[in-house]
Amino acid sequence: MRLLSFPLLSCFILSVLATFTAPTQAANPDALWQIVSGQCVPSSEKTGDPQPCVMVDRARGFIILKDIVGAAQYLLIPTARLSGIESRELLQADAPNYWQYAWEQRHRVGEALGRPLEPSQLGLEVNSAAARSQLQLHIHIDCMRADLPQVLSAHRRDPLGKWMPLALDGHVYSVMRLSAAALQTQNPFKLAAARSAHAATAMGAQSLLLTGGRFDDGDEGFYLINMPVNFDKGEEGSAEVLLDHGCAIAK
Repeated sequence: MRLLSFPLLSCFILSVLATFTAPTQAANPDALWQIVSGQCVPSSEKTGDPQPCVMVDRARGFIILKDIVGAAQYLLIPTARLSGIESRELLQADAPNYWQYAWEQRHRVGEALGRPLEPSQLGLEVNSAAARSQLQLHIHIDCMRADLPQVLSAHRRDPLGKWMPLALDGHVYSVMRLSAAALQTQNPFKLAAARSAHAATAMGAQSLLLTGGRFDDGDEGFYLINMPVNFDKGEEGSAEVLLDHGCAIAK
């Protein structure tokens, strides 16, 4: 077999990487970053008004923005420039736990709907690099798909902190049961990276969803779901399909 020359090999590698990292086409993939850096943060600093965001937390480095999709969907977006789940800064020892901050903001979904929701009815989600349209990290905060709480209840006795197979929609993904206090010390980005050596070097191919749950002993906690990219199996790395922007679960 004839080996590729170095220039040809380099082009081949770059083309493969592009296949797995190129975001879904968007009219303006920097739209979220421009809102954060060009509008919300400057407005908050100058006047105290976070518009068009609903909140700017300059101390912890994030904003909350009402998404144009859905009646009650919000986004948590860092004020630091981070392209997405693949950003290496997210795995640093001193990285902010944006998941914890997003969970603290879950009440906004119920307020937008006019009724409180149970933790199992709410979800936080980040798409893979292949399944997103924006080049700024953002965590979706919205209602869970109505069938998911029952599906996940089958894992209410799983060992805490251990990845287990999750059969869902004809695919097999991974789920981890976490304690109610988990977000105080554990970061879902780092839990996903620690799943395997491959995951740690291919974070752009991961997609994560966090939702609440109640376990057999009566304690509350979380389920963390990992739905990585696997094009051969039709898995595009979009855990967003587990959310329902129409919030049928609230009705």
